[in-house]
Amino acid sequence: MHNSGLLILIFVIFALLIGALLKIVMHNRRLPYTVVLLLIGILSGGANQLGLFGTDSLLSGVFIQIGHIDPHLILFLFLPTLIFESAYSMEPHLFFRIAPQIILLAIVGLIISMLLSALALSWLLSWGMGVALLFGALISATDPVAVVALLKEKSSRKRLETLIEGESLLNDGTAIVFFSLFYGFALGTTTEIKMLPVIGEFLWVVTAGLFIGAAVGWSVLWIIGKLINQPMIEITLSITAAYLTFMIAEVVHVSGVVALVSLALMFSTVGRIRISPEISHFLHQFWEVMTYMANTLIFLIVGIVIMTHTRFDSPTLWLTLGLLYILLIIIRTASVLTLMPLLERIGVGINRKKATVLIWGGLRGAVSLSLALSLAQDNAIDEQLREQILFLTAGIVVLTIVINGSTMEWLLHRLKLDRLPPAKEASVQKARQALDVQMTSFLKTLAHNPFFNRIKLDSLADIMNESDSGIMVSRGTLINSEDSNVAFMRRLLEIERSDYWKQFEEGHIGRQAAFTLSRSIEHALDNNPVITPRYSLEHIFKVPVPPKWFERFPIMGYSMEGWLFTHLSLSYDIARGFVNAQEEMRCHIKALQPDEKTGYGVEAMIDKNCTRAFSFTRHLNTEFPKLIAQLQSKSVRRLLLNHQRSLIWKMAHDGILEAAEAQHLIDNIETQMLKMRHEDNEA
Repeated sequence: MHNSGLLILIFVIFALLIGALLKIVMHNRRLPYTVVLLLIGILSGGANQLGLFGTDSLLSGVFIQIGHIDPHLILFLFLPTLIFESAYSMEPHLFFRIAPQIILLAIVGLIISMLLSALALSWLLSWGMGVALLFGALISATDPVAVVALLKEKSSRKRLETLIEGESLLNDGTAIVFFSLFYGFALGTTTEIKMLPVIGEFLWVVTAGLFIGAAVGWSVLWIIGKLINQPMIEITLSITAAYLTFMIAEVVHVSGVVALVSLALMFSTVGRIRISPEISHFLHQFWEVMTYMANTLIFLIVGIVIMTHTRFDSPTLWLTLGLLYILLIIIRTASVLTLMPLLERIGVGINRKKATVLIWGGLRGAVSLSLALSLAQDNAIDEQLREQILFLTAGIVVLTIVINGSTMEWLLHRLKLDRLPPAKEASVQKARQALDVQMTSFLKTLAHNPFFNRIKLDSLADIMNESDSGIMVSRGTLINSEDSNVAFMRRLLEIERSDYWKQFEEGHIGRQAAFTLSRSIEHALDNNPVITPRYSLEHIFKVPVPPKWFERFPIMGYSMEGWLFTHLSLSYDIARGFVNAQEEMRCHIKALQPDEKTGYGVEAMIDKNCTRAFSFTRHLNTEFPKLIAQLQSKSVRRLLLNHQRSLIWKMAHDGILEAAEAQHLIDNIETQMLKMRHEDNEA
């Protein structure tokens, strides 16, 4: 008998090795990575069932151990990673804009799918309504891993990605909630379902889940906010927060998925100014690696589990599976089309092409299979019924992932959604032209290098054009000038937003200023992009005038002075960062402008923004000279500390300082930075 812990470790090692090799082999191939992983799991699990790996060998022991894995372990081990990373990587402002559509699909759409699926199973297999509703809940949870991966790889459709991923995140939670509610009904312990108690229970588990996620997120981010550049601690706390949130929610019987979404949104909003800027990018990469490993393991496990627990000797069930697959596609279509009148008018809207992707992208995955496995292990349910539920769930998971997942690229191509919109394509081509200019200049510098004096620069032209091959261009497409201008201004606003976080990382502006300015860009990007006026910043660029009667009350007057100092400190910080970002935008106008007239128009808008900010700072210099002197001193100190730290990092990288010596110097600098942050918080 082999040690079970050792067998699991062996499986993890070889699964990750298989995943890495598969990634290399599958590079630029049409078939999605997750589809191939699932097929490998099914084939290897089937080979073990046939005895091809022996009966008492180490390899067969691995497959037996994995094939009988606890379904609750699948949920508790993998779901926190998958849900947290998925929600954390989404753009929060876009998520909140699309939230009405996401909620409509994840709740109303899932209820429609659940009820229609229950009716279909009652007709196909004559199941009781309780069992049919239970199956309808578990089979309606979508898993769009393959679809979202393709969208990210093939096109830049952030709204569609967010809609599909957001729906999956929330409808997983909704499905689990309804599964739990109908469980007693299916077992016969509950004789009737009353609408109002079900609605009340649903609202409770969702609301409580949101609260738990927000509470854990706030607590952990408060601790992280007290740290500066502590990557191991900050990342460890993010892992702890994700798993702790899910466990707390499940223990108190509320939605762990909703709690995780709430937590992740806290990290992507409030966390943006709490997590050390030096760590933010690394944190995203860490969770991407975690998700990659989780997906690699879970799809292999799913394939093995399917072959271990599922019987394939019933022709009737095979026929039922085929019919059910077709019916689920029809049900998904009916659900989306029923909601289309609303989906077109709320959030950011949706057209027929995107609705088609939404329908075909309704894949089923690990959540459905884990719920089915938990039923399969419950002896209170009739054995034949358990086998039917597991067979049908496993079959639908395989069919949707293999058929829908593998044909999604073809569908995106047919709908012309695998390429950028024409106006955005033109914007990318402008960026490409700017890159070519810089590359040509770099090549000319190489021509004067004595180590490359025998190289003919013309022979390197193929390298200049190599990166063009990945861009899908709609040949002969006429681009509307208005669309071109909108794409141009959106690109500039994205540059401006990126510059704010760069200024924050370099110490030019504080965390609250970076957050406020970034939010102003989100408002400016809503619908038609607006470079000026910035209505969301107007209240910042106004000096509040306290009522004169405040002066009669010393305590209130002192409090007002403190509040005024804090307000003007933030406003001054924002004004300085705003002007710097405007100048950064100006540097890119000529390279990206669709025509000179539009470029001149945008320059005039930038001038107007700068004039507004300079007018405000001049007023502060005149009216509050001592305050401005303090603010400038604080800003210069912050800049000097950040620059000094960067120089030490560079000296360590160049070998001038040893790592321990550099870390000692950096610790001293970060102690001063932390002291400055505490002073800012107290102010």
